[in-house]
Amino acid sequence: MKLDIIAQRFNMPMEQGVPVSTINGYRVQVINFYVDAFVKVPMMCMMFERTLTKEEIKTIQKAVGMTAMRMESIVLNNNAIIFPFRRGTKPSEKHDEYMRKITDACHTLGLKDLAHCPFCGKEETDSTRIIKDVIVPVHDACAKELYQQITAHVEELEKSHKGMGKSIFFAIAGALVGAIPTLISIIFFQYMLAILYALIPLASFYGYKYGGAPKKSYIPVVISVISLGIVIGMMVWLYGSIAAAEGFTFSEAMGVQEFSSSFYSDLFTSILFLGVGILISWRQMYKQTTAAIKKNYQGLK
Repeated sequence: MKLDIIAQRFNMPMEQGVPVSTINGYRVQVINFYVDAFVKVPMMCMMFERTLTKEEIKTIQKAVGMTAMRMESIVLNNNAIIFPFRRGTKPSEKHDEYMRKITDACHTLGLKDLAHCPFCGKEETDSTRIIKDVIVPVHDACAKELYQQITAHVEELEKSHKGMGKSIFFAIAGALVGAIPTLISIIFFQYMLAILYALIPLASFYGYKYGGAPKKSYIPVVISVISLGIVIGMMVWLYGSIAAAEGFTFSEAMGVQEFSSSFYSDLFTSILFLGVGILISWRQMYKQTTAAIKKNYQGLK
């Protein structure tokens, strides 16, 4: 849904293309937030001057009786909360009560809006920037300097190949480990679960991270290719084991129509489920890459 429609419904003024309102003394902004790899939905955001603890998040969640609230880092570490509208994006008494409970909980915790420059810590800001779709008060000079530093850092990472071989090795090892739950499900329960296939690219990505190489923009694609290779190898190994148990080689067994048809059917299903798994895990991988850094801080220019 377009943000200007929500702004009209809730009578929220638009600032730099972002619906903004003040509720019970707190500044609330509406952004389009990724709930999975590719789907964005309108959600509300409140940004504070300091890091929130997990206990504070639980206190706010308990106050409104909901768990669909996420901590987000907007320049400062874990200093914002992002949460959905109550019962759809339409004004209602229940929504007003919902917002009152959230802001009352924030008051109880002593939370305050971010009103100083998060880069230098000084007040009397002279500008704003859009960071992660949220309007952030800044000093213009601080924002420009940080943007130059981030750009230089990203360019350095993109050019670096340090630790790449080690990271690729750990990415392959991670994918193998991630495939174990799927293997167990197939061998012992004769069942394929798409959600288990998501563990393969995720484990591969965290294996890559463990290797310490730069997380360049194309790394999710590399992880997807590695995961595909592991899945294909897994199915060949499974059917090779079945053939060996019957006294045949894999190539000999593939000459039997029933065997080959079953193999290709399961291989297609596995690749399809892996595709679903990659979609599930893509956003988690992407947001840690240099491409995400560029996008998140593009507004600093």
